[in-house]
Amino acid sequence: MILKIKKMGQGHQHPKTDDMIKIIEKENSIRLNANVAKSFYRSVKDFANKQDKTVTQVVVNALIEHMKNHEKLSK
Repeated sequence: MILKIKKMGQGHQHPKTDDMIKIIEKENSIRLNANVAKSFYRSVKDFANKQDKTVTQVVVNALIEHMKNHEKLSK
């Protein structure tokens, strides 16, 4: 039996390498809690799944958009 050694490089990374790099390089975060109806949470979760995003990503994006719109209105 002959063993071959693969060259290390960009093309030979573990599939989860990018995910781990994001976690390591991520800015310090803090938990944000909100009480919402279970049915609303399920709707948000379903929406996130259809968009291939996490609930956190959906909520953060929604808050960013809301703050941008509020700034436009207050000017």
